[in-house]
Amino acid sequence: MSLTSYKHEPPPLARLAGYPKGNLFLYMRGKPRLIQPGGNIKTVPAALLLLMLLFGGCGYHVAGTGGTFPGGVTKLSIPVFANNTGKPDIESAISSAFVNEFVNTVSIVEKDAQAVMQGSIKAYTLTPISFAKSDVTQEYRLTVLLVVRIVRPETLEVVWEDDNIVDYEDFSVNIGDVAATRDRESAALAKLSKDTARLVKERMLEGF
Repeated sequence: MSLTSYKHEPPPLARLAGYPKGNLFLYMRGKPRLIQPGGNIKTVPAALLLLMLLFGGCGYHVAGTGGTFPGGVTKLSIPVFANNTGKPDIESAISSAFVNEFVNTVSIVEKDAQAVMQGSIKAYTLTPISFAKSDVTQEYRLTVLLVVRIVRPETLEVVWEDDNIVDYEDFSVNIGDVAATRDRESAALAKLSKDTARLVKERMLEGF
């Protein structure tokens, strides 16, 4: 499961349905969850979610499908992200995921870009989260910390930035096959990268 800290104030219809003002929505895999007092997370009922999307007003719509790109940018350059971790060869997967996600929203170009996405990978960690009876690790959590900025190259104006984008993905260990475990780690990174790119784009389009 991937958990991100992208939060939205509840729309008016949500408050009418009993969600008081001040509650926050937390997006998990792009699906809204209501943060209740005490930190409990509750799924927003499908019927209410549909009403919120159709009649919520105030610009509410399906995340990532509305809004405009920050600064009115239509041509964007996405160079390979800087890798500031001790883990080699991870920048390609992450950078490619962002290109594949954003190409559906803006034109991805190498020259004459109106803005440049400056991305850097600040942390890449593997944390054991489950163990066999013999204390052998059965499952790892892969966590990645990114910094992403959208900058106009001519003026160096920062159009959008977030220096604390954190996402994680869990994967199981094949105790008898190291190569298989590495493949699962690579697959977890690919999935994490794709999900993170989508959520970052949603935030940009929604103005968060």
